[in-house]
Amino acid sequence: MKRFRFYFLLSSFVLSVISGFAAPKTANAAETGNPGNILGDYAGVIRETSSRSDGIYHIDTPRSIEKMKELHINTYYFLIWHEKTDWDDLRNEFLPAAKKAGMNVVVYVVPPTESTGERKSYPYTTDYISWSREIAKLSVEYPNVIGWAIDDFNHNLTTFTPEYLDQMKKTSEAINPDLFFTPLMYTDSLNDSFLQTRGAYIDGVIIAFRDGIYRNTQVYASEQEQIDSAYRLLSKYHLPLYWMIYASQLSNTPANPSANYIREATQIALENMKQGKIKGTISYVLKKNFEPEPNDDKAYHDAGYLNFFIGSGVPSSAGNYTQATQRVRVNKAYSYSLTFQTMNLGADVYGYHKKQLLVDGKVVWEQDTADIVPDLLWIPVTVDLKPYLAGKSWADLSFRFYEKKGVNNFWTYAGFDALEPVGFTVNNANFADSSSWNFSSNYAGIIGEILHYDEQRRERAYNHIKVSYATYELYSSIFSSDVEASTKSSLLKKADSIMTCHFEEQNDRAIQGLDSLQNQIASLKGKQITVDQAESWDALINELKAYYSAL
Repeated sequence: MKRFRFYFLLSSFVLSVISGFAAPKTANAAETGNPGNILGDYAGVIRETSSRSDGIYHIDTPRSIEKMKELHINTYYFLIWHEKTDWDDLRNEFLPAAKKAGMNVVVYVVPPTESTGERKSYPYTTDYISWSREIAKLSVEYPNVIGWAIDDFNHNLTTFTPEYLDQMKKTSEAINPDLFFTPLMYTDSLNDSFLQTRGAYIDGVIIAFRDGIYRNTQVYASEQEQIDSAYRLLSKYHLPLYWMIYASQLSNTPANPSANYIREATQIALENMKQGKIKGTISYVLKKNFEPEPNDDKAYHDAGYLNFFIGSGVPSSAGNYTQATQRVRVNKAYSYSLTFQTMNLGADVYGYHKKQLLVDGKVVWEQDTADIVPDLLWIPVTVDLKPYLAGKSWADLSFRFYEKKGVNNFWTYAGFDALEPVGFTVNNANFADSSSWNFSSNYAGIIGEILHYDEQRRERAYNHIKVSYATYELYSSIFSSDVEASTKSSLLKKADSIMTCHFEEQNDRAIQGLDSLQNQIASLKGKQITVDQAESWDALINELKAYYSAL
């Protein structure tokens, strides 16, 4: 994880109170300081390759469970929405298999805003009193059902009034008082007003991270600040925080989140879990089959293109911009021009978003994003640059996304590719890599980057989650073990250092740490550490060694 080390990574933490994880209903990191213990995954199950007699492709429980175990997932958030048979697949097939595998389950249903047409959470659809009752009854039969959740909760507060939530809570608690309920929300909607009116009826909050008001899965620099803010707010109400990270495409964005984004965002979350700020980290629709995703392959030439993006609901002001600039060498020539390909996708409304070409800060070409119809159609543009380059040896060439007028909710992205200069030289003209272009901006809501199509994105993302979760599992398993305090403290120091080295991409040092930890465990096996526990840790350490060596 090539970024600053978090200010809260205090090695003295491991000398704090050593105790096991608290039960979901009472666990509160703000009060205990204990590390979070949920390594979660949401949706993304594998379905059977052929339909059953009812014509439906049911959930392939054996293959899904196998992949989840490989990922070191200990809690699966089971979405009931895709098929009318999901509830029955959960009760009759998935839960027994998850119980046998030692995996907990949180039942996840959708709110009224997502219950449109035939697609709903069946069989109780928008009757959340019935969901409260039936999920609680299911949790009595299967104790590995530890909670339930509702999606996009903050968009449905007219349904989920305090009075209605009170009925839900009383219904559930009368059957199983230990079953927790956690709504999913977004950071810009979590506030004191919500918690003052509804905090008494929930058992924590799932935050789906998407860069706050800028709504994207490209930028993770704001993640730490948003975790800190949500943690401070929820701590006032003695409620735990659960953190969801997109592993598949967020609607109205240019592409799936990159494997690197998933790695970085997940590891930031796990660092915060270790410090007790987050109760659980949850991957959003992590694909468990590794098929290519051709919809991400939007480049005109090769696999990369220059992209500018403003997201749904992102406000802007006139004059906001983001640009990519390169200092180009100008030759002695008779003519100077630049031909390039451009496209865009978004609402075709004139007068707001402008694509521009600049030379030495002067606009030499401009096009409204509404000019190209249909969406994603690449068209060639040739601009005569002789008036701007003749007589020069060097010049700054810039592509810019510019706000002519401010917007409140007008998502759009625009692309440039396949540059053909005449009379001057451009490096990385096909955006084959991320070199040569420097990005600058006066507004964080407009994102500029070179997007590359990655055929192996799913597999890379899967492996990043697997290795990161396994690394965290080693630490949390030692923390929650029944080992004498001074011995545990020594083991935790090593596990903490291993995690830090791996997250900072110092895998040789991480392997050295694993060797040291493994030797210490072997010396204590059958003495201060039980044989079973020592062998379990030894197997996990060997697994991590193989992972780190392959990186």
